[in-house]
Amino acid sequence: MKAMVVERFGEPMEYREVETPSIGDRDVLLSVRMCGLSGTDIKIYDGKVPTIKAPIIMGHEIAGVVEKTGKHVKDFHPGDHGVVHIYLTCGTCFYCRNARENDCQSLEGGRIGFEINGGYAEYLRVPERNLFRISPTVPFEEAAIIPGPVAAPLHAVRNQGRVRMGETAVIVGAGGLGIHAVQLAVAMGARVIAVDIDDKKLQAAESFGAEEVINSEKTDFVSAERELTGGLGADMVLEVMRGPKIPEVLDLSVQALRLGGRLVILGYEHGQRFPMDITKIFYDEIEILGSRSYTRQDLIDAISLVERGKVKPLFSEKVPLKEANEALKRVRKSEVLGRIVLVI
Repeated sequence: MKAMVVERFGEPMEYREVETPSIGDRDVLLSVRMCGLSGTDIKIYDGKVPTIKAPIIMGHEIAGVVEKTGKHVKDFHPGDHGVVHIYLTCGTCFYCRNARENDCQSLEGGRIGFEINGGYAEYLRVPERNLFRISPTVPFEEAAIIPGPVAAPLHAVRNQGRVRMGETAVIVGAGGLGIHAVQLAVAMGARVIAVDIDDKKLQAAESFGAEEVINSEKTDFVSAERELTGGLGADMVLEVMRGPKIPEVLDLSVQALRLGGRLVILGYEHGQRFPMDITKIFYDEIEILGSRSYTRQDLIDAISLVERGKVKPLFSEKVPLKEANEALKRVRKSEVLGRIVLVI
């Protein structure tokens, strides 16, 4: 099969022939049709994720068709459409037993597209429990965006941010994750304020229901947000960025919260530190929460939202697999509205 292989971190991926994966009794061989490109792929490509060793095939936003099933697979048949949950969790640790399998401390081999070869390839071995059926009416380019750009913001907004109807939610960063966070917060009945430095992304956020937008390159973010909330501040701020300015943005995000407000961190860079005004955190009873990936239930619910037309996965373009190097450069420059999707 053909695949894009990271032979050495930081160097262009090689488009070449590799062995088609074999499957076990409880595995599915998935014919990959589409795979999303994400900011996390840049971290992997640059060698910043210490658990990942080259050579490796990246790609963790995967949609495809079942090509073949192991003899003990019961729930899938050739021709079924599915999306991939990347965490190969143990199912028995404290976190798995308490519906927090995204925090599993006993990952069985790692994550698909991280420590395990992923979707920048024609075929993928997927354990049956990690494949989730999706309606054939959902185009592959939209289906591929669900595990990650839809499911991860859903976990952040609903589980960690606990957004409720009538609250004000500020989404800082309207890129691949943020534009879907906007849609999800709107669907939950929140008043959404979107913040970015790209007017095109802000226009997209408005089209998906953001009631107010702030270009933080042109306007003081905190002052503008305080004015829009009558001086009170936001109930929740979700930070969905990457790059060197994250610590500065997090400090501003704390200032934008009301008393008892919640800051949820979904965007990150390895090794960054976040200076805090401890007095404000104490007196204002601010909550600061991380949001890591998504749970199985988040993915199930994200699929349902897309199938029912409540959330629209947004992609900017489809490119052939062999052009992944050039596409990743555009992702790095934050030129992308929504996601670039590889056609396998």
